[in-house]
Amino acid sequence: MSEKSTVVCCREFGPPLEVLRVERWDLPSPGPGEVLVRMKAAPVNPADINVIEGRYGKLPALPAPIGNEGVGEVVALGEGVDALRVGQAVRPVPGVGCWREALVAPASELTPLPDGLAVEQAATLCVNPATAWRMLHDFVDLRPGDWVVQNAGTSAVGRAVVEIARSLKLRTVSTVRREGAVADLRALGGDVVVTEPLKLGRAIEGLTGGPRPRLALNGVGGPSALELAKALAPGGTHVTYGAMSRSPFTLPAGMLIFSDLRFVGFWVTAWYERATREQTDAMLGALARLVGAKKLGVTIEARYPLAEARAAVAHALREGRWGKILLEMSRA
Repeated sequence: MSEKSTVVCCREFGPPLEVLRVERWDLPSPGPGEVLVRMKAAPVNPADINVIEGRYGKLPALPAPIGNEGVGEVVALGEGVDALRVGQAVRPVPGVGCWREALVAPASELTPLPDGLAVEQAATLCVNPATAWRMLHDFVDLRPGDWVVQNAGTSAVGRAVVEIARSLKLRTVSTVRREGAVADLRALGGDVVVTEPLKLGRAIEGLTGGPRPRLALNGVGGPSALELAKALAPGGTHVTYGAMSRSPFTLPAGMLIFSDLRFVGFWVTAWYERATREQTDAMLGALARLVGAKKLGVTIEARYPLAEARAAVAHALREGRWGKILLEMSRA
């Protein structure tokens, strides 16, 4: 008789608190090329909410386990698996579903994580910090002292941008929605933190002391995204990685014609799909070193057992959160 495993899943897309289910699924033994993984922890990310709602860029076939990110431990290897070892920390690729006690997956669908990371940091390393890292490295050739401007400064990506930029000797202008968040983001290393709404295009030179940023990072959309564009230097690049407001922004043609701005999107899932194992290992290793040096870290606001996944999602949907919501599989 096969073992059973608790799984948080959806059998239909819709409002998260209505369609999310906690079930017991069969857990097979690993076959050739497969690995048995006991999951340890997984965050509730905005992308997970979008998947449950049926609004994400790539949706699983239903019924499907939920959870784009998490950390597990290899506990058994199928025949022919030699790239992983028992006891190793791994992250399943997006789409496998991390919100469950255990899973069996092809070894090729598991990313080894650097040794020595605390469970909560390992569980949250591969999406938000990785998004920040790639955006700061892949679009503009930034030099120490350069400025980067972003909205969503208190989001997990925004906080990672501030910390990683500081380690690279870059300077940041971050916008936030709440006055109470200004001091917290400055304490994290933010050089300039201002509240929205703000005519950023007019204010930017006063905030930076003259230079305009050549890179803008947009996680909000709508008027906020437009203000980032107005703050850019001619020839600057505007990267959109999220749309928290779910509002489009109208772009004046003059920004393209006279300011020669570039507007691009970034999705870390697509980056992982085209990256080599060497590129992935190099990035995660660099992020892990920053975590180990206490120069980067995800703040955990609350922890929930897997059986209370609905409560965890409800918490993640609250306004004014200051940290990640984490599902811990070892908790009863």
